[in-house]
Amino acid sequence: MKFKQGGRRSAAKQFSSNRGPTVPPPRDYNPTRGARRPPFHAEIEAASQMPQDSEEFQAFVRDIVNMPLEMAPSVAAAIRAQKWKIAPNPLAVIRTGAHQEAKRMQT
Repeated sequence: MKFKQGGRRSAAKQFSSNRGPTVPPPRDYNPTRGARRPPFHAEIEAASQMPQDSEEFQAFVRDIVNMPLEMAPSVAAAIRAQKWKIAPNPLAVIRTGAHQEAKRMQT
């Protein structure tokens, strides 16, 4: 095949013969999550059932989340958002969400 100098083949012609996977995926594939939960998942789940003004929830905020007690309402709001359930590091999601919620409450 001869080309003019400076001419290009179109991308569609160049790649049209080799599209898609060559091996079909198995028919019975169902993605599953691992049975292992991330660290502190059980503690956060238990804290989500506690009232915000309880002594246990305040201990959770102080000892596990490592935030001051003034942030307890923000931590409770971050837990209620439930983004932590799908995160690989749920404590980081709660801390970030608590800071964002505190910022929203100030304005």
